[in-house]
Amino acid sequence: MNITWATLLVNFLIALLSAGGVGWIITAKEDKKQKQLENKAKEQEIEDHQKDEVIKDWKEIAEERRVRCEELKLEVEKKDNKIGEKDNTISELKAKLDDRNTYCAVAELLKCSRVQCETRIPPFASTIVTTDAAIQDYVNKFVEKEDK
Repeated sequence: MNITWATLLVNFLIALLSAGGVGWIITAKEDKKQKQLENKAKEQEIEDHQKDEVIKDWKEIAEERRVRCEELKLEVEKKDNKIGEKDNTISELKAKLDDRNTYCAVAELLKCSRVQCETRIPPFASTIVTTDAAIQDYVNKFVEKEDK
């Protein structure tokens, strides 16, 4: 039994051809390429899915920010209204204070320099009406303003 390398090689090739080895070698390359394409398609699908998830997350974040922005705008508007109300109150109080200061100044000017006298002597010219009725009218006008 003398087997040579040539005989072994020929037997191997015959076995390979009869068992479909050549077809297997050819289809193996095609299968490899097809699997590579399938893997690329799967990778692309995964990337697309990940991109969709990221876009979805960012849209949710943007919507949350938009809603928060609207809430803050409403809060600012409420506070602006409150400030406006406070400004109105301040203006009213300043007007009342001015009226009271004016009343005090007039009362000081019209104050009689004599205690328990029948005739009033104001500290200025006698052309100004200094009767108790004139002072009472002024006080009544001031009280009416205050009641409003």
